[in-house]
Amino acid sequence: MAVPGIASTILLNIILAWNEAFWTILLTTVDAAPLTSFIASFSAPEGLFYAKLSAASMLAIAPILVMGWFSQKQLVRGLTFGAVK
Repeated sequence: MAVPGIASTILLNIILAWNEAFWTILLTTVDAAPLTSFIASFSAPEGLFYAKLSAASMLAIAPILVMGWFSQKQLVRGLTFGAVK
């Protein structure tokens, strides 16, 4: 009975922790930076590099979208379990 709630909590925690600097520093090299500052680095005085910015943003969003898509049923059930009688 608690599986939907646990699944939705796990997915929401993954979403919130996806861009944490701690994981970036822990899992990569010393000169690593969080994803937001990497995406922000595509801005230059000459303008924005839209192709690189779009590609980096899509790569940042893709894992969360895939996880959400696969766990959509559990996520919705866990979020609405107590709201419907």
